[in-house]
Amino acid sequence: MDDTAAGLRRRLFDAAARMRKQRQEPPAPEGVTPAEMYAIMAVSRLEGEGRSVRSGDIAKCGHATPSAVSQTLKSLEEKGLITRQRDKGDSRAVTVHLTEGGRAFSARGRELHEQMIDGVLTYLGPEDAEHLVRIVERLADFPASEVVRAQQKGCARADSPVAGAGASPASGASAGHAGVPASRAAGAAVGAGASSQTASAEGGAPCA
Repeated sequence: MDDTAAGLRRRLFDAAARMRKQRQEPPAPEGVTPAEMYAIMAVSRLEGEGRSVRSGDIAKCGHATPSAVSQTLKSLEEKGLITRQRDKGDSRAVTVHLTEGGRAFSARGRELHEQMIDGVLTYLGPEDAEHLVRIVERLADFPASEVVRAQQKGCARADSPVAGAGASPASGASAGHAGVPASRAAGAAVGAGASSQTASAEGGAPCA
């Protein structure tokens, strides 16, 4: 087994690719698509925080395009799971609200996510499950780490006229961009297994 940095990176990318190929997605109750379920969970969470929910908020939560969210909301409205109303404070804005049926789907979706998490943790076993949670908790702090800040400073220096003149393309790429793709790849690898489901199970979609 290759435990070098390059070997570990390759194994991580390969594992993430296998998970994408298997299309591991959070489960959705019968009658809605995963995208619709994600939107329902996002609205549920934001409403629970006492916020007025707009389509842009849902797009931000799911890193989706406004047009995709618009189509999803149209479908949910036709199914009677949401309503859209003019914002009382801004007549130009439209807010999204769950209906009673939408709240029932949200509760059912949360239940399915919890079952999936339990299945993942049971499959891993107590020791590996503990390692997974510990690693995900560390990953949650990674974007704010000194390593990333140092890399970002290195990228800024490489882009400046003075520093850029003496920096090679290879050094600029490794200093300025290595951390972000690595963190995203790691997040993708563990997220499909547990972290995104955990966020949804705790009350909705994870918002950026």
